[in-house]
Amino acid sequence: MQNKAFNPVFNSYLIYIGIGLASAGVALYTPIIVSETGKNFSGTWAALILFGLNLGRVVGSFMGGRFPHLANHRFAIAGNILLEGVALYCMAFLYQAWALVLFAVLAGLGSGLSYPGLKNYLLKLKGLEQASLFSRLAFALRIGMVGGYLIAAWVPVDSLKLVFFIVLISFIAYCVFMLYAMRAISRHEAENKDLDNDKQKIQVQDEGDDEYLPSSHYHQASDNLKPVRLPIKFHLSNTLFWCLAVQPMIGFSLHIPKYTPEIAVSTPFWLGALVIIFFQIPVSKRAVRTRDHFRFLQIGYGCLFLSFSLMVIAGQYASVVIASAVLLAFAQVFYGPSYDVVLARFANNSSEDTSRLMSQQMFYQSTGTMIGSLLGGVLFDLAQQVQMPSLNWILLAAGSLWMMTLSKNKIPDLYRNARQQA
Repeated sequence: MQNKAFNPVFNSYLIYIGIGLASAGVALYTPIIVSETGKNFSGTWAALILFGLNLGRVVGSFMGGRFPHLANHRFAIAGNILLEGVALYCMAFLYQAWALVLFAVLAGLGSGLSYPGLKNYLLKLKGLEQASLFSRLAFALRIGMVGGYLIAAWVPVDSLKLVFFIVLISFIAYCVFMLYAMRAISRHEAENKDLDNDKQKIQVQDEGDDEYLPSSHYHQASDNLKPVRLPIKFHLSNTLFWCLAVQPMIGFSLHIPKYTPEIAVSTPFWLGALVIIFFQIPVSKRAVRTRDHFRFLQIGYGCLFLSFSLMVIAGQYASVVIASAVLLAFAQVFYGPSYDVVLARFANNSSEDTSRLMSQQMFYQSTGTMIGSLLGGVLFDLAQQVQMPSLNWILLAAGSLWMMTLSKNKIPDLYRNARQQA
């Protein structure tokens, strides 16, 4: 008999609250540790911390895919959450740059293992629309980021132990919320396993809703299509976007204490998060046709170019730094969802598997984030060494202009040629 006391909406919000708290913890420590490491060691070492975090996440995601028991069991998820929180807390007691990078990798490993498990438990909440589940998850992440960046502007940066203690508490709370929700979901799943399977079969037959169809069903009608893949250059364009877009995470954190100390180092980040929260859905609704989404990709690169150009022209003014951060956020607003839509539409009109394409998207995005994090610190150090403070921003602006040009014709042509062969 079905457990009537189980409330999927309530348990989904427990997960959202938990991930929001964790997101706030990450947003709290990231600009502070990058800024402090840049002052005490170098921009390159500061960049290596973010590089290590992203490397750990990629390795964790890979391990979770190869060894599901490390990522999907509720106690494993809780353990991975605590691994991330404890590893971050230990960073408050480390005084060597290499040790900070090592523990950043450990924290990223916990994140990479726990996050897929979180999404797996969300998908077990039957009766809730999957698109709504993940849009609310993204909203919780952004709200948490804003809160974390605002706290970072208030917490004294010279007290890293306090900063990372708050981070640890946020991850413990995240773990508690997740454990409570996962226990309820697991009990409900065990009590209603046969009933849920019957409902899912009926839902697939009666509604024909793609949200509930297995990935193998998407291409049952297209088995005769040739196995066409998007060219590697198309995926590399995504890597290059995120390589460029992530560098201000390092660039602003190192630039602000040196050139615009009148604003808090976290200011560009919480402002950017607010822009994404308020404009993401209204902007995304304006793109309907595939050509609209390609136009949005070009606008995304254009916003990057304008953002970096402002820093070249007048990066010594706080108002310009803030305007640059807002433009950077708009670049993500235009680019991110449109790239996902383009991939999904290619999968729907070819023999390509949607889940495989989305996995590739995450791989190339993570690769771009890792490379961009490292280059951000290296370029900042290079600019200081040659006594040309705007050099890193000049190089970023040039790269954005080049990609904006390619995204007008070259990148859409790669897509269209692959579609024609499908």
